[in-house]
Amino acid sequence: MIQVSVALLISIAALIAVSRYFKLHAFFALLLAAVLFGLIMGKPFLEIFTSMQSGFGLLLQQIGFLVAIGSCLGTVMEKTGAMATLGNKIITAFETSRTRLAMAVTGLLVGIPVFCDSGFIILSRLIPALASSAATPAQLSLALSTSLYTSHTLIPPTPGPLAAAANLGATSHLGLVMLVGLIGSIPVTGVAYLLSRKLGLQIATTTPAIEPPEVHAHSTILIFIPLVIPIVLIALASLPTLIPALQSWSILQVIGNPAVALLIGLNFSFLLIRGKQKQTWPGWISEALKDAGIILLITGAGGAFGTVIKSSGLDLILKDVLADSQAGGIIFILIAFTLAAILKTAQGSSTSAIIIASSLLAPLTIGAGFSQPLDLATLVLAIGGGAMTVSHANDSFFWVVTQFSGIGERDAYKSYTLITLAQGLTALLVSIIIYLL
Repeated sequence: MIQVSVALLISIAALIAVSRYFKLHAFFALLLAAVLFGLIMGKPFLEIFTSMQSGFGLLLQQIGFLVAIGSCLGTVMEKTGAMATLGNKIITAFETSRTRLAMAVTGLLVGIPVFCDSGFIILSRLIPALASSAATPAQLSLALSTSLYTSHTLIPPTPGPLAAAANLGATSHLGLVMLVGLIGSIPVTGVAYLLSRKLGLQIATTTPAIEPPEVHAHSTILIFIPLVIPIVLIALASLPTLIPALQSWSILQVIGNPAVALLIGLNFSFLLIRGKQKQTWPGWISEALKDAGIILLITGAGGAFGTVIKSSGLDLILKDVLADSQAGGIIFILIAFTLAAILKTAQGSSTSAIIIASSLLAPLTIGAGFSQPLDLATLVLAIGGGAMTVSHANDSFFWVVTQFSGIGERDAYKSYTLITLAQGLTALLVSIIIYLL
């Protein structure tokens, strides 16, 4: 027990240190931590490396298609102007007095297919024209940024939660993971919505030199189809397990396969390409696949680290420690949240924090009593909540928010960073409540 604990602490500390102070890429930092853990446990180097290769390949097998296709879908939605158009349509549907709520809803929806950085850069251009006595620019910026941040960390098929589901063995229950993420995102966004009004009220902003977004004449249905179809199809795939009469409907399992569902959504998104965009869209796909490649490498390295940990027998030790299933389950959720929060605060990237934390915890889930699909989905929510806590100067999104909102750095710490703390704690509370119920 002591040897395993020391090995785990040293390897995690080394992972954080080389990432933060030596700026080593998360991919190599994870590989280094895996090797260090194995060596402290007294394993031969060749055995360690073989385990790492096995874990790397197994995880990419589960998640590779999903991340690549999802990245392409988000990029097409962004480049065609569909995201800006969607935001404009949602805001138009709300009354002027509810503009802040409109921004929160917009951010929550847009953050599912599009990275929060890109989403804020695009949608923040709408804010100057929407600011009024009912909602200041700072309030609107805080509502938008924190809602984008919510879906980015809690709802698949964004890469972080998607990777966590794969790490924890919940890919076949992705519909449930999405549902739990959506349920958790409502109170998390609600807390951010309320705090954005109070904390943004006294913040003076400078006007960023940005042009209004180009809003295209896409129909509302055409914009929503690429977003809604994958979610609906993935949800339909779970029906045969709930309704025995549908077990013979194999077509539901085919079209509801997450990779197939996302691929169908991607094909619908191509209908948004207009005019000169028909000449440039292949470049968008190349750009999206490059972004996906980085995420996949980090995810695979996390799987390598997790496999080395699993070979140590730590899961059996944890099973003895967490003997009381309910109390032990809550403790495990707290461990998951805290680990993700430490990683997030130390190295800045929410996606990396989710991937690393879920990789470390994956070998321990069965020992902790987390084997049921709902338990695993709840654990993904807790890890996502930890990865929200907190966004500050080492997070690229923090600087995107300050630069494109006109909120000063000091005010951002007092408002945006504080809201991310409240959001993370809310996600933790919701995950505990779901687990207890």
